[in-house]
Amino acid sequence: KNTTEAINKLSYRLCSCNDDSIILTTSMEHHSNDLPWRDKYNVDYIEVDDCGRLVMEDLRNKLIRYGDKVKLVTIAGASNVTGYINPIYDIAKLVHEFGCKILVDGAQLVPHCKLSMKPHDSLEHIDYLAFSAHKMYAPFGIGVLIGPNETFERGDPDYKGGGTVNVVTKDYVLWTDPPEKDEAGTPNVMGVIALAKAIDTMTGIGMKNIEIYEQDIFDYAFRKIAQIPDIKVYSCKNLDYPRVAIIPFNISGMHHSITAEILSKEFGIAVRNGCFCAQPYVQKILNIPKEEIGSYANEPMNKRPGMVRLSFGMYNDIYEIDFLVMALNKIVQNKNKYLEKYG
Repeated sequence: KNTTEAINKLSYRLCSCNDDSIILTTSMEHHSNDLPWRDKYNVDYIEVDDCGRLVMEDLRNKLIRYGDKVKLVTIAGASNVTGYINPIYDIAKLVHEFGCKILVDGAQLVPHCKLSMKPHDSLEHIDYLAFSAHKMYAPFGIGVLIGPNETFERGDPDYKGGGTVNVVTKDYVLWTDPPEKDEAGTPNVMGVIALAKAIDTMTGIGMKNIEIYEQDIFDYAFRKIAQIPDIKVYSCKNLDYPRVAIIPFNISGMHHSITAEILSKEFGIAVRNGCFCAQPYVQKILNIPKEEIGSYANEPMNKRPGMVRLSFGMYNDIYEIDFLVMALNKIVQNKNKYLEKYG
């Protein structure tokens, strides 16, 4: 149905009894590329720096430390919080040199950048890739998991029922071949057709053209927003650092939920606020002490720490960025008035 189900499906398929393998993931992951691994494997996290960027040297050190116990390195192609694009081909090459495999969570990367899984005989080959239709302008309810057949040939499917079997008797089941084996029940045919059309449309435009256009939008927005007083941008100031068009920020003295509400109700601008299903990463970037984290567990969203996230796509234009910048300036200049109204 989505990237979440795809990663969960792979986590079950790779798991074996009494498995003491190591899964290496990162401290910047969406919960969907973190939680599925925790109850099946020993998980360790590749560190990020104070700006939230992946520390490649820590990956190398952990591969050396754990050796052949590492079953998989699973990593976001791009962060859904900061937009940072990870060097997936450099990571794949390093991972394969140590004899293990790589999964790329492509949910935030695939819609914005040209991506190749590369040939199987290349050290830069991506072994597994997961992504979602709804990130690509198609409807909700369709996800994609790409990987070698042999991974899915062994073992039972995690969902069993219609479409997964060749032969069934009262005491015998012969599963069909993948991918049908892992697609129980009536498929979302309209969702598949819509995703295929979305992919055709985007490739027709040209993924490189989309990438260049969105980068121009991002650069323009970042320069403008970073100059606004009282706005803290949680992102590397070097615009040459690779990332998709995401800007996480807060306004000093204003809770993220209030900023998002003002942008929506006063200006008709849709943003996301909170921790974006990546709480450990946001906690790191916001430098929240460990002893404070538990105290927020039962608090409502408007009491919890977090950020506001701007996400730009190929449908945005410079005029919308100018309107956004005007809105943010107006909020900052009239902060007390808005806090009295929405606080």
